[in-house]
Amino acid sequence: MVDEFQPKMFAMVLDRVVIPEVQKVSGSLERKICAIGITKLLTETPAMIVGEYANYWTPLLQSLIELFELPEDDTIPEDEHFIEIEDTPSYQISYSQLVFAGKKECDPFNGAIPDARINLAQSLYKLSVNHPGKLMPLISSGIGEEAIAHLQRYLQAAQVQLV
Repeated sequence: MVDEFQPKMFAMVLDRVVIPEVQKVSGSLERKICAIGITKLLTETPAMIVGEYANYWTPLLQSLIELFELPEDDTIPEDEHFIEIEDTPSYQISYSQLVFAGKKECDPFNGAIPDARINLAQSLYKLSVNHPGKLMPLISSGIGEEAIAHLQRYLQAAQVQLV
């Protein structure tokens, strides 16, 4: 659908936004939503596994495993400079906290997917059944050894094995 705007635009989104920046997503619910979305891209989008975007499959899997295993990246690019309110001399800090205005997190999956890692393992298993013998060579040649070890743990926890 993204490519309808401009040919290969989805490749640009993957290459310049999703893969390098997903680690900067903050909040556990937001990270879970990203993980489930990326899992769906990896396992339910034919163009990602056998189509024109197949070369993005392993880098996207690698970035997903890093999303699970690495801490949130909270670095700020050099070209983004924000003025701290505390540094502004005319600003006075005084506020009243609203009692009933707290943000309530709402899981859009309603608990149907309690663990995104298990969801990834189960989804990869289903994909491997549909494409027997394709995933293991792709994974072993495309992602790092540490990521493979993490993926093996997810598969064991989900009690599935790729075919």
